[in-house]
Amino acid sequence: MSRKDLKHGFSMVDNAFILHFDREVYRKFYPTIDFASFQIIESNDSTFHYFRDKNHVYLESFMNPFTILPEANPADFKILDFKNGIASSNGHDYVFDQKVPYRLKEAKALSEYYQQVNDKIYFNYCKEVKGVDPKTFEVLYGESVKNVAKDKNHVYFRELIVNEADAETFQFLDACFTHTYYRECDHTYYAKDKNYAFYVDTIDKAFKIIKTKSLDQFRFEIVDELGYGIDDRYQYLFGKRSSLKR
Repeated sequence: MSRKDLKHGFSMVDNAFILHFDREVYRKFYPTIDFASFQIIESNDSTFHYFRDKNHVYLESFMNPFTILPEANPADFKILDFKNGIASSNGHDYVFDQKVPYRLKEAKALSEYYQQVNDKIYFNYCKEVKGVDPKTFEVLYGESVKNVAKDKNHVYFRELIVNEADAETFQFLDACFTHTYYRECDHTYYAKDKNYAFYVDTIDKAFKIIKTKSLDQFRFEIVDELGYGIDDRYQYLFGKRSSLKR
């Protein structure tokens, strides 16, 4: 049995299977991988690796399982920013495993997640935000929320229109953004418009309508490091309603 050290914890046995710290990996790709030319381009030794063989470029990262980068040419593939998964090949740019539908140099960053390319808005580089008015598009609390926006017509959560939200009057409750700590304060917020209150969790991808009957009184308070939405009858913890106890 011959064992070839590929470095970064990887090895190849008999040009037939691949080990990572003595655990076999990527087995379902064996029919595709050219073992003789398979090599590591760059790795963090743990969860993020670029590979190439004579035919393909491969990527495994904390953002995606092991995959072939579509249309990437192993001969001209370049990593531009390893930490952020940005690479280029064959006239295309990549963000992790996504082939970007434009060149990244053409994009204007509106927040960590929104980009503008001419008159189009994208979420997370590749998902076009449909129906958007680019002239009035704005990211709400871009330093904190990052993935909620609106224009003159719609409110957007990630790349999707929130049909129930009124764009003209929608706003987050400012009290959510004070410097007072509350649990999950980096991704759970409350908002309201002329019709409803809303609970928003930007990590769990929740945008929940709260049909309060006292919308004018709906507010945000912190009690014992927990953030509550409150109206005249109920309190809402992480969007879940219970009777008001104080």
